[in-house]
Amino acid sequence: MAGPAGWEPLSEDVRRTLELLLDGPSALHRRLRAQIPNAQMRDSGCSCPCVYLRVATEALEAAPTARGLGPVASAPLLAADGGYDGEATLFAYDGVLEDLQFCDWEDHGPGPRPLWEWLGPRRA
Repeated sequence: MAGPAGWEPLSEDVRRTLELLLDGPSALHRRLRAQIPNAQMRDSGCSCPCVYLRVATEALEAAPTARGLGPVASAPLLAADGGYDGEATLFAYDGVLEDLQFCDWEDHGPGPRPLWEWLGPRRA
């Protein structure tokens, strides 16, 4: 059930997607991964499965980033046949998870597959 302003706990699909995008060994990825249990999501209103993220930061330190808002991880989106179908990009603002975007070039969407199964090899 959605809370105030539509915020709700992360779905299993979004949680697994975040974990895969942040599976790198860097200090930035480790700190951002630590935010996942304290994150909430709400629909972005986009036709793709994009979500805005909000993290209860009272008990967490922000991750070390060099800029305010920017991408912190990405991966190609692969169609069921393995062909390139777009990009998934995770953004953080001042070291806090902010936005998970899916740019689906062919507008096929993941279909019945979970979002995390749509991800190709990750990029830092």
